[in-house]
Amino acid sequence: MPDIVIAGGGPAGASCALALARAGRSVTIVERAQFPRQKVCGEYLNASVLRALDDLGMGAAARGLGYALDGVRIVVAPLDPLELRFPEPALALERATLDSALLDAAVTAGARLVRGRAEDVVMEDGRVSGLAVRDERGDLTAIRARFAIGADGIGSLVARRLGLVQTARGKQRFALGGHYRGFGDLGGCVEMHVGQGAYFALNPLSGDRTNVMVVVARDRLAQWSATVNDGMRTEAARLAGGRRSFDGVEREGPRVSIGPLDFRVKRAWAPGALLAGDAAGFVNPFTGQGVELALRSGADAAATILAATGDASKEDALLAAYGGRRARELAVRRRSATFVNLLTDVPVLARRAAERLRRVPELNDALLAALGAGKTLEAPFVPWRLARLVL
Repeated sequence: MPDIVIAGGGPAGASCALALARAGRSVTIVERAQFPRQKVCGEYLNASVLRALDDLGMGAAARGLGYALDGVRIVVAPLDPLELRFPEPALALERATLDSALLDAAVTAGARLVRGRAEDVVMEDGRVSGLAVRDERGDLTAIRARFAIGADGIGSLVARRLGLVQTARGKQRFALGGHYRGFGDLGGCVEMHVGQGAYFALNPLSGDRTNVMVVVARDRLAQWSATVNDGMRTEAARLAGGRRSFDGVEREGPRVSIGPLDFRVKRAWAPGALLAGDAAGFVNPFTGQGVELALRSGADAAATILAATGDASKEDALLAAYGGRRARELAVRRRSATFVNLLTDVPVLARRAAERLRRVPELNDALLAALGAGKTLEAPFVPWRLARLVL
């Protein structure tokens, strides 16, 4: 019987498994996808992500595989583009490459990989004691363990089975996009076209390959019906004000849709179990913090499990403390994301913010911090500084 069973082999699950395996714990990862897998979201790696990868001993490999990013270009039509330079290096790196590297490292360190889908949690005396897994042959088996970790993303089955999912509030947004050729050289900048409840994001993966996402509210997506591609093209052209369009570009691979872009849980723990990564809560991808939160929560979950295995009498307190840290971190990031949503929903505020950023350069730090690209700020500080962009 393994010490820990983890649902999900993405950045949260793999980083947690890597740390636990290196500490000598017996770990089983349950992952249904064959890696490398295409996953378009989270291909912007900010400075905080690179530091987290350094802590795992994976930073040098990521830097050798990624595409250097110098800054972010914000476009609020009809104003001229505003470029903010990153104070620390950032990268673009395909998730197919990053996720495979992390999972391979975990397996090399001693984690066991099981191909299958977690379908339920195993309970014993009111405590999680493993996962029920449907394997590749279709057989359902129980993998029992002292602890289970749900790192199975938005809509986490582990969170749902434990009754931890909370109803999302506010406007629901969806992202559509993929990898494209033909947008040309973006000059090492992530480009964000913002306005009227939507945004059009371009993240260069190389000189001529681009990660492209169009993010819109549910009601607008519903209007597109079967003409999703035409809707994406029209929305992108409107947001870009003629500066960018899908004309003459070619998509590589399938179009990807993600959403709704909000997932909340009542808490990130239950007796015998933790939630990590998107399974513990999802934040608007505009801020580019998904991979950072995955790696940070994966490392935190591993440290928590190691402490709990060392002193069973403190297990519930340690797991609850983990849940508190996750809740606090998500709360401040959600406040920043709420402010960003306000800018996308109210064009006059977006234009005012762009004008103030141009006139008051010191305010740039607040936006860069919200993107994980600037100096780390105290939790109450980021939303307050962001509010100064429009007040």
